[in-house]
Amino acid sequence: MILALAWILAGSVAVPALVLALECAVGACRSVRPGGIREADRLPCIVLMPAHDEARGIAAAVAAVLAQLRGQDELVVVADNCTDDTAAIARSLGATVIERVDPVHRGKGHALEFGRAFIEGQRAGHPFATVIVIDADCLPLAGAIRALSAASTRRDAVVQGAYLMTSPADAEPVVRVSCFAFLIKNLVRQLGLDGLAGAALLQGSGMAFPRPVFAGMRWSAASLVEDLDMGVDLLLAGQRVVFEGAAGFTSAASSARGTAGQRRRWEHGMIQSATRFVPRLIAAACAGRPRLAFVALDLLVPPTVLLIVLLAGATALCLATLGLATLGLTTLDLAGPTLLLLGAGLALAATLTAAWWRHGRAVLPAASLGRIPGYVLWKLPLLVQFVTRRERNWIRTERGP
Repeated sequence: MILALAWILAGSVAVPALVLALECAVGACRSVRPGGIREADRLPCIVLMPAHDEARGIAAAVAAVLAQLRGQDELVVVADNCTDDTAAIARSLGATVIERVDPVHRGKGHALEFGRAFIEGQRAGHPFATVIVIDADCLPLAGAIRALSAASTRRDAVVQGAYLMTSPADAEPVVRVSCFAFLIKNLVRQLGLDGLAGAALLQGSGMAFPRPVFAGMRWSAASLVEDLDMGVDLLLAGQRVVFEGAAGFTSAASSARGTAGQRRRWEHGMIQSATRFVPRLIAAACAGRPRLAFVALDLLVPPTVLLIVLLAGATALCLATLGLATLGLTTLDLAGPTLLLLGAGLALAATLTAAWWRHGRAVLPAASLGRIPGYVLWKLPLLVQFVTRRERNWIRTERGP
């Protein structure tokens, strides 16, 4: 009985670790260089930008987007419950601005739904083929809008670009390591999931939707990660959701305090979404769509820090029991579970290192690798709060100073 429980414990920890290791291995082998982008695929688009009190930074975002738009393209900014000059600044730069005032119903989901209604009503005669959602604190890298729009048209799919965080040179160590963790989740694992399952998860900014798909969407305001939930719902409905690594988007990392709040919201939301969607994905896989099984496995991977702690704890427990066996204090044979956990740990360490070498050295220089243990200690209380103080409401992320 105890041996069976040991196998269950080892399997429940090792399987997510091996899934993450496989995604990192595939992601480390894939490139994000542009390829196959044809100008003929670049049909007119509307960029939808939800914004709440973004006066400090929206000028840069609006200017960067407008610089990549062509004649029939349009930027629509949703100034949602703003108490500053967000709307005036965006309008002065040439964006179409619509304002929403409803203090009771707050959050990005409400803003996107307001924007969708405007586009389908006021822009019904506009010859656009794609709607691209970009956050107001997010900058498209060179060619990003072109790559995203072209990919959506060419593949007739919802497309997620590579949405990453950047940190200033004087960023606190915890912020720099957090940016690397963000890169693993939003770039490396997306490349892996795309290669293994031909699918992607939506991540909030740098998302392109074919016009018919966008017209039929209804954005949820109840979820902490409405974009992730929307993407999985689309996959379950049979819609293609894919990744385009050549379309890069960046947001500046917040302070350590703001990063903590942001990570708590994202990760608490992702854990909740996993409990809701994994059974449905597995059912769909069993019903004839086997690729969705790997999407379910991806959602079962807990936050990397929590996974590493669980893996280390389970391995230490098995090793300790094996040590007692060598002293004759127990006859329990845990060699199998222990080897499984050790193998999973080594595979995860090797593939994370490979992913860092291929994609992450600019984000987390080698001199900063020693900060990772401190990041783990900083992160643990955020994960414990899923039980003690779960995040349930949308909170605007604190911006950097």
